[in-house]
Amino acid sequence: MSEAVRIATKTDEDEIIRLLHLMHAEGGLLPLNEARARETFNHAFERKGGMIGVIGEPGDIKAMIYLLISRFWYTDENHLEELFNFVRPDLRKSDYARQLIEFAKATSEQIGIPLVIGVLTNTRMEGKVRLYRRILGIPAGAFFVHNAKWVSTTPSSEDFWQQPFPNRVRSNGSKKEHRSTQ
Repeated sequence: MSEAVRIATKTDEDEIIRLLHLMHAEGGLLPLNEARARETFNHAFERKGGMIGVIGEPGDIKAMIYLLISRFWYTDENHLEELFNFVRPDLRKSDYARQLIEFAKATSEQIGIPLVIGVLTNTRMEGKVRLYRRILGIPAGAFFVHNAKWVSTTPSSEDFWQQPFPNRVRSNGSKKEHRSTQ
């Protein structure tokens, strides 16, 4: 499956809100405030530093990604921040997630600012991280969440974290093994 990514408009808002509820039910870290989400979506609809890329026709959005022009606390320079990348559950076998990541990369290149994109979840994390790694290369860090009230309380296996990281050689020549914290 390959369909073009288009820029969402205000007419897509109801469908985007419907998908927001699905996305939040799967992995919401904190309670959903739909009014706040609508405010954020309006930045995209009004072209005020945000953009929502969608796959699908109005009323039948299959996948969506939100890109926001933002900046880190220590700089005046902007970057492009992915707020979410979501594919409807019935279409997860498609290549829509990859298409949306490629759309984000192309947008970053087009406007000439770095893309900050990643995975913050504890549901099906392994596959998501592998997808992002295939498309984007080596990650630049990791997120940790303490005291969360995740919707999903079954965390992903942490075993995959060991595989991409080779054993480190200490300055004395001995190898340091990476161990799981489970």
